[in-house]
Amino acid sequence: MEQATARTLRSVEEQRPAPISILSPATREPVAEVRSATQADVQAAVARAREAQRRWAALGFGERRKVLLGARAALVARRAEVIDLLCKETGKPRNDALTELLAVCDIIGFFAKHARKQLADQKVHPHLLRNKKAIISYHPRGVVGVISPWNFPVLLTYWDALPGVIAGNAVVIKPSEVTPLAVERARDIMVEGGLPADLVQVVQGRGEVGGWLIDEVDMICFTGSVATGKKVMARAAETLTPVQLELGGKDPMIVLKDANLERAANAAVWGGLFHSGQVCMSVERVYVEEPVAEEFTRRVVEKVKHVRQGLEENGKPIDIGAMTFTPQLDKIEKHLSDAVAKGAKVLTGGKRRSDLPGQFFEPTVVTGVNHDMELMRDETFGPVIPIMPVKDADEAIRLANDSPYGLASSVFTTDKQRGIAIAKRVEAGSTCINDCLIGAQITEVPFGGIKESGIGGRNGPDFLRKYCHAQAIVVDRFGTKTEPNWFPVPKWVGRVLDRAIGLFYGRKPR
Repeated sequence: MEQATARTLRSVEEQRPAPISILSPATREPVAEVRSATQADVQAAVARAREAQRRWAALGFGERRKVLLGARAALVARRAEVIDLLCKETGKPRNDALTELLAVCDIIGFFAKHARKQLADQKVHPHLLRNKKAIISYHPRGVVGVISPWNFPVLLTYWDALPGVIAGNAVVIKPSEVTPLAVERARDIMVEGGLPADLVQVVQGRGEVGGWLIDEVDMICFTGSVATGKKVMARAAETLTPVQLELGGKDPMIVLKDANLERAANAAVWGGLFHSGQVCMSVERVYVEEPVAEEFTRRVVEKVKHVRQGLEENGKPIDIGAMTFTPQLDKIEKHLSDAVAKGAKVLTGGKRRSDLPGQFFEPTVVTGVNHDMELMRDETFGPVIPIMPVKDADEAIRLANDSPYGLASSVFTTDKQRGIAIAKRVEAGSTCINDCLIGAQITEVPFGGIKESGIGGRNGPDFLRKYCHAQAIVVDRFGTKTEPNWFPVPKWVGRVLDRAIGLFYGRKPR
């Protein structure tokens, strides 16, 4: 028996994919090696999660809230461990990593506070069948799978995972194989802080592990590229598993001639270069009304030249760090080469940093661009700000909407009412007036994309309900022996129905 078990274990290990080596994108030095899951590992994790979920859902909101706040306290107490790993595997500055963790802590608190109200039974009064009363009851789906990206590993993992847990589900996470470390460390710390170990699990690996996870869970949350998102949706369709997809964007900024140019320029620089432009909501296209285009561009270029980029050593302050994913540098160069070949001009930046050891690309400003260029059509996901003059707001809106994406956008004008009117014409899931990127951090309003930017979203009053299935419960109020339409149907029923149709629905509008 022991020999058979040993042979089985050896067989499983022989089938295990090769380990994943993690290098620091800032220094190219080794950070860790990660053991990849097998299909059997994924199936076992989901099976354990199902058992844990039943116990978890039975606790009720009060007890779940207490456990999650305890887990958050543990995460805060040991945040340095998570921040250190996050900086090493992504190459981002410490301040960016702290912002990411702060957002996770706020998400836990906000939804733990509001879950009871958002998921409470809803009483419904039917407008037609007044002899009935109805209730909408929300029940957790079961096990939620989360496949998260490499740009904000901790935030974009737990922004999906923890609200799902608060709603009564278990969660199995497949982090990006590029940045798998901080996600798992955060999970381990929260488990040590009281979160049930099987309730939130991490399975590591490459793309095939995500596919196996989709096959097993009751809902899947994916953040990543459009191409991979379509594959996720196709795989989920095989089991009719509901999906949430956040697939990035090509987010436009519109600057009108009456805008506060100093604020608009500062926003463009931060919105385009934050985390080296590796943000789904990055400012990737800027449309400026012609009378102020030259001055706006001058300000942006001057500010970009003073952005501090490099290694965070010996207390040296930096604004942006390395590019996390090596192939992304090739894509940036491809977009810039295509643009320059078609007449664009690079005003500053435009190449890799050969003076730094890791994956750094210079903050870049480009003019002379148009929609024939990849730089203005496809998601660049890098520290590049293309600026295009337009004759008026209508042209800016038309160009902003000339995209397969529709995630975020921004409008700059001193006339805030006009800004709101323009925002309503922009095809995007969220639009900021005289600001950028910040919409996702307002937990009370929904954040998600339209068109190829995704399906579903995060935040807002209905966010937790997506992790549940809604059950309609209908109750008879009076308990009579029969109903008019039950068999045998009385002769008068047809006459009453015919008259009711004419009486209630036959009137012409005034």
